[in-house]
Order: sequence, then C-alpha cells, then structure tokens
Amino acid sequence: MLQLFNKLSLVFGHLTRVLSFGIFFIATATIAVSSYVLLVSAPFEYSYGQDDIALADLIALALLALATWRYFRRGRQSQATLWPLLKRFAFILTFVTLLLLSALGIMASILFVEPELANEQLAGGADDLMLYGVFSIFIIAIYGATPLPPLSYQTDPEGNPMPGRQKAKNSGNSSEPEPEPEPPTLNPSAENNL
Repeated sequence: MLQLFNKLSLVFGHLTRVLSFGIFFIATATIAVSSYVLLVSAPFEYSYGQDDIALADLIALALLALATWRYFRRGRQSQATLWPLLKRFAFILTFVTLLLLSALGIMASILFVEPELANEQLAGGADDLMLYGVFSIFIIAIYGATPLPPLSYQTDPEGNPMPGRQKAKNSGNSSEPEPEPEPPTLNPSAENNL
C-alpha cells in the first residue's frame, strides 16, 4: 500500500512539473512574441504606411533588427541549437517586458495621486522619448544576452588558436599550475632541407 502511494506521489509530482513548465514556456513565449510585435508596430501609430514613420523610428527599428540578427548569428556561431537560443531570447524579452510593466505600474500609481503631472509630462513629446527609451532598453537587453565565446579563447580567421592564448576554454579555470612550455628544439631532418 505504501508503494502505491509512493508511485502516485511520483506520478503526480512529474505531472505537476510538466504542467508547470508547459504553462511557463507558453506564457513566456506569448509575452515575448506579443512584446516584440508591439515593439515593432509601435512606430506605426496611425497607419502602417511609410509616411507615418520618422527617421528616429527607422533607426530604432533598424537597430532592433540588427541586435536580433546579431543574437541569432552569434548563437549559431557558438554551435548553440535553435531551441536554447529561442528560449533565451524569449526569456530576455519577457523579463524586460515585465520590468517595464512594473515601472509602468509605479508610474500609473504616482499619476493616480497627481493627475496633473501626466498632462505636464506627456504634453511636451515625452511619449516619443519614452518609446525610444523602451526601444533602447530592448536593444541593450538583446545585445547583452547574445551568446559569445569567452575572451580568453580566441582564434585566428583560419580557426587556429592565437599565439599566447589558452589552448582550451577551461584550462585557466583550474587551481593547478600550468605546465611550462617546452623550449623549441631543432629537428634533424629540418637541417637537410636548408
């Protein structure tokens, strides 16, 4: 009887875990996709025509596209598969969106107490400034979340380790002292080629 309860507890625990992760991934993907779509469509306030968009909006959209392209390009160069890249991208977009929504909630609560403050702040074009600030936050977050190789391990264009650099990615992380490099020696067969 005790084994039956143990098995039921394990099944219920695994089912709960799968459902929790499923809900988490669906919610994260939904928030990420909707925030990215809203961010891209934000400069087109009144219509989706080219006449509605300002030069600063074009620059912001181009920088967002460039940061997104760089994220996936660097991710593919670091041999990351598409699924982890998408999960990381969705998590970053969701995280930034939730941070901005919490800041918006704080601003709304302040403006609820002081309603005339909203008229003063938004009358002078502060809404465009806020839009470019949101663009900047998203661009910086995507740029900063890009998977990169470590700085201590670099290769030349042919893929060979650069001289004076570490041979392996994790060789400098251990507490063991590095062995002394062997001094250069002459190969006897090299003298015959001279």
